[in-house]
Amino acid sequence: MPLEPEDRRWLMDWARKVGITAYLLFVLAFMAGHPAPGSVASLSYAVMMAIIPAAIGTAAVLGLMLYLRKR
Repeated sequence: MPLEPEDRRWLMDWARKVGITAYLLFVLAFMAGHPAPGSVASLSYAVMMAIIPAAIGTAAVLGLMLYLRKR
């Protein structure tokens, strides 16, 4: 299903917003769940662990948004 240029532009605009928000929320959640929250070790752990859940969450939200926009 090819996207129209307007839909692609809309999707890329929202992808940045949703992706950054999801990533920061997952980083904070993983930092809080670390045995030593607030330390450099918890930050490095959270930065690496948050990438995949944020990408999955962003893809799910954008898919739902695009579906609702097309309806």
